[in-house]
Amino acid sequence: MFLAVVCADVGVQAPTSEIETFFDSKIPGMRIQVNGTSTTKPTESITFNLSITPDAQMEVKITSISLKICGFENGTSKAIIYTNNWGNFKLTGAEIYSDSFHVPERVWGVAYGEITLNYNITITDQLGTHHYAFQGITLGFTMTRIENVYLKSLEEQLENLKDTIDGLNQTFRDCFGRNLTRDELLNLNQTLWELQRDYEALRGVKSELDNTRTAMVFLAVVAVFFVATTAYLVFRKPKDYF
Repeated sequence: MFLAVVCADVGVQAPTSEIETFFDSKIPGMRIQVNGTSTTKPTESITFNLSITPDAQMEVKITSISLKICGFENGTSKAIIYTNNWGNFKLTGAEIYSDSFHVPERVWGVAYGEITLNYNITITDQLGTHHYAFQGITLGFTMTRIENVYLKSLEEQLENLKDTIDGLNQTFRDCFGRNLTRDELLNLNQTLWELQRDYEALRGVKSELDNTRTAMVFLAVVAVFFVATTAYLVFRKPKDYF
């Protein structure tokens, strides 16, 4: 649930490196501002503050207000990652709603926030009292930047691969005085895969040989024991009975 804090012209203080203002605009009867986490990563959190301040000399009643925040799965498919709503209250002063949630895995890109409002305002002046209804007011804005850690990891792997290739090239250059060609790299890679396969096969054979050797030793011990026992029974002199 949202935590509502009623205050007068007081904003939530936070380090500028962590909190950024994403939306700050006036609509009839009120001013709305949204601050939140500037940058985050998948599985980490987003914290935001939504403040609503009524205009002076206006009576504002909120029928309903909802906040929806969307992210993009795999950076492409839009998905709701947060939603909340409340309503049926009079806006007598500035209110700040704060909440925090975790970004799902495989979601990155720029988050998108959307506020939907239904409210009424009453204005009293020298000409009398005037009532205005506002229905289905929708406000959209970009929000937190969610880092693509998966792309970053891939880039690091590619950089490591480049370093490995550069090292192989340097070794080849030191030995043969030239760089590896593309075909030579492919052949070398194929050779490495074959060596890995042969190594795994030899490990399997060694394991089988070790098991066989253990069984043979056990059988040999049993055989020796059996022969010794048989010889003892055969050559043992029978007892004399008187």
